[in-house]
Amino acid sequence: MRAARRPQENGSAEPGPAAAASTPASEQRLDGLDSKIINLLQQDGRMPYREIARQLGVSEGTIRFRANRLFQSGALTVIAIPDPFRLGYRILAFALLKVAPERQEHVIKTLTTWDEVTYVSSCTGRADIYMQIVCRDHDQLWELLYQRIPAIGGVKETETFMELKMHKVSYTYPVP
Repeated sequence: MRAARRPQENGSAEPGPAAAASTPASEQRLDGLDSKIINLLQQDGRMPYREIARQLGVSEGTIRFRANRLFQSGALTVIAIPDPFRLGYRILAFALLKVAPERQEHVIKTLTTWDEVTYVSSCTGRADIYMQIVCRDHDQLWELLYQRIPAIGGVKETETFMELKMHKVSYTYPVP
C-alpha cells in the first residue's frame, strides 16, 4: 500500500504520517529542498530558519520540519570547529597504523577514547588505520607514538606525517 502524499508549500509532495512512520529516518531520501537546506547550513550553521525559508521561498515551518528531520536522521549535524592553534596545539599530524587483524577492533576502540586523536578510520592500502592527532608539543607526540600506541598491543607499524601548514580545511560536501 502506498502512503498518501500531501502537497507542501514548496510544491513538492511529502509522504504522509503513515509513510514517515514506516520508513526508517536513515533510509529517507533527500530531495531538492533538503539539499538546498543542507547547502545553506554548510555555509552558516547558525543561519536562522526564517532566513533559510526566505531564501528558498517556503515557510519557516517547512524549514523547521525538514531541518529537524535531517538532524534526527543523522543526515546533518551542525558543530563548532575551533582553530587548534588558538587552543594551544602546536602539532598537527596524522598516522598510518598497520595492525594485527585480530587486534584491529581493540586498537580502534582505544584510539577513539584519546583526546589527542581527532579522527580514526579503517582503510585499505599500506595501512589498516588512519588517525589524525593534535598535540601541544613534540614531547606529547613522542609519548603518544612511542609509549601509548605500543602499549595498546597489536600495532605492528606506524608511519607518522606532521602537517607543516594547512592550505585548506573544509568540512563541507557538495550536495547533489
